[in-house]
Amino acid sequence: MSKGSSTLEADSGVFAAQTRSLGDVAPAEVPVADSQQTESDEGRLGFSGRFPLPRISQQSKTRLKLLISLALFGSIFAFGKIDLSESIQAAVAADKKYIVSACALFLLSIFVMAHRWQLLANAVGLQKPFLKMVQLCYVGLFFNLFLPSTVGGDVSRCYYLTKGTNKYLHALTSVLVDRAMGLAVLLLFATLGLLFGPGGSGLPLQMKVPIFALTAGMYCVIPFLPQLCTRLLGEHNWISKKLNQSSAKVFWEDRGLILMTLFLSVVSQILMVACHIAVGLALGLDSIPLWYYFVFYPMVAVLGFVTPSVNGIGIREWAYTYFLAIMGVENSVALTYALIWLGLTTMGSVVGGIVYVLGRFRPIEKDAQAAS
Repeated sequence: MSKGSSTLEADSGVFAAQTRSLGDVAPAEVPVADSQQTESDEGRLGFSGRFPLPRISQQSKTRLKLLISLALFGSIFAFGKIDLSESIQAAVAADKKYIVSACALFLLSIFVMAHRWQLLANAVGLQKPFLKMVQLCYVGLFFNLFLPSTVGGDVSRCYYLTKGTNKYLHALTSVLVDRAMGLAVLLLFATLGLLFGPGGSGLPLQMKVPIFALTAGMYCVIPFLPQLCTRLLGEHNWISKKLNQSSAKVFWEDRGLILMTLFLSVVSQILMVACHIAVGLALGLDSIPLWYYFVFYPMVAVLGFVTPSVNGIGIREWAYTYFLAIMGVENSVALTYALIWLGLTTMGSVVGGIVYVLGRFRPIEKDAQAAS
C-alpha cells in the first residue's frame, strides 16, 4: 500500500484514539501523557484489560485481503467450469449502447449520492458546496483502488471533508449514516423482491433469511437504538451515553432529514439497479426478470461491503456468478457480467483520479508532514 494511504489510515486512527473514553477516571485527574499511555495499554489489552489482543500489522491485513480476493476469484475458475472463450465471445458481442447507458447511469448516481451525503454532513456542522461533495465522492472512488476494502474511499472522504477543521469524528458519523441509508434501501428492495417477485418463493432459504433479518434490524431496531439502549442498559451505561451524546444524535431526532435522505437513496439505488439491467440487456440476458435485479444486486453489494477483500474484487465476481446461475445463466456469461461491472467501477475510479488531479487536492502525506 502506498505511503499516502498508510498516512491517511494513521491519521484517522489517531483521531479515533483521541476521542476514546477513559472510563470512570475524571479527565482533570489524568495528565495528557498518562491518558495517552492508558489508551495505548487499553488497545493492547482489550476492553477488560486482562486478555492481550494479538497485534496484526496493516501489511498483514492487506496480504490477507489480497489472498481472499485471489482465492475467491480463483475458485470461480476451479469450480465454476468457466470457458474463457465463451466469456470473451460474450464480451465482444455485448450491445455497446447498453454498456454506454450503464456508464452514464453509474456516473449520474454519484451526483445523487453526493447530495444525500451533503445533507447528512450539513446536519453535523460540515457545510460544503454541492460540487465539492461530488468531487469528494469521486475522489473516494479513486482511493478505493488503493485502500484494501470497499470502505477505503470512505476514509479519504472523511479526511478531505474535515481537513483543517479537527472534526473527523463528525465526518465519520456522516459517512456511516450515508452508508446506512444506502444499505437500508438495498435491503428494502431485496425484501420486496423476495416477497412479491413472481419467483421469490422459489429462491433458496439461506438466501432469504439473512435479507429478512437484516431488513428487520435496519427498520425495527436502528431507528429506536438510543431509546432501546437507555431502557435496557440504563441511562448511565456508557453505550447509552455515547448514543445520546454523540454527533449522530441529530439523525435520530430529525425525521425530515432521514426521510429526504431515504428518498435520495431510493433514487440512487434505482439508478444502480438500472445499471445492472443495462449490463444484462447488453449480454442478451432477457430471461432474467426485472424483480430479480432488485434481489441479487443488494446481496452482492452487502457481500462486497462486509467481506475482507481488495476493493470487493473476488467476492463480487463470485457472488455475481452464483446469483446469475440461479436464473440459469451460464457461468462463463455470468463471469463476463461480473467483469463488465468491475470495468464500470474501475471507470468510476479513473474519473475520480482525474478529479483528484484537476481538483488540486493536496497529497495526504504532504498534509501530514505540514502538520508535524
